[in-house]
Amino acid sequence: MNTEKVLYRNNVQVLGPAEGPALVLVQGFGCDQVIWDRMLPEFTDKYKVVLFDHVGTGGADPTAYDAVKYAALAGYLSDLQEVLAALDLQDATIVGHSIAGTMALAAAVDNPRIGRLVLLCTSPGYLNDGEYAGGLDPQDIDMVLDATEANYPLWATAAAVEMSGTPAGSPVRSELADRFCRLDPEYVRDFLRMSFTTDIRHLLPLVHTPALILQTPLDPLTPGTATQHLRDHLPGSTFALLEGRGSMPHVSSPGATARAILKYLGEVHGG
Repeated sequence: MNTEKVLYRNNVQVLGPAEGPALVLVQGFGCDQVIWDRMLPEFTDKYKVVLFDHVGTGGADPTAYDAVKYAALAGYLSDLQEVLAALDLQDATIVGHSIAGTMALAAAVDNPRIGRLVLLCTSPGYLNDGEYAGGLDPQDIDMVLDATEANYPLWATAAAVEMSGTPAGSPVRSELADRFCRLDPEYVRDFLRMSFTTDIRHLLPLVHTPALILQTPLDPLTPGTATQHLRDHLPGSTFALLEGRGSMPHVSSPGATARAILKYLGEVHGG
């Protein structure tokens, strides 16, 4: 592994004290690492905060995108593993939002560098399957992908409204819509297809890393049944319900979200 190449590929940034406990913030759909900006001041005084962009977003190397590699979770999982190794992180806390929480769960199966997980609005699988209610049927995914292709700006604006969980006129809505619209529509379709077809339920019994599950009561992408499945099948997990609604509480309610994370980390690191 070429360390410099990995750091450049994913536009890795490190903030806070070099000797502080490692806190890796990994974003889900639609944005790059700046999506964490509202919470950063809560962490950078004590924690060594690691940020990076998924290939295809933000400041990541645009030449590194490979549609075949990133058609499955394994491509993004490989990048996450390489970032942890490139920085030689130990006992790291991974905060993963949405599908990035799924990545973190998969990584924690066999990566000793990961000490704990914070799963923010994370689902183990989005597709309905027998008695498991993930929230989506195959035709629902087709409808979403068709909508992104038919009129991507219109879809991005509607998605920002639904995911933000904020009232009309909220700056969060306009910020998310703007960030969604900056992405290449083809990349978005690939990322959504990868996310919605990923299912890691079979891995949950293998994850023995302590985890905090953070969820809003009204998340359009993660029904309560999916959250309950995560709680029931993830050994060593604790759960906290965040106030508000939507799929992106780190943007719409950054203070409350940061406090919940800090409370959990304080129980681990003290203070």
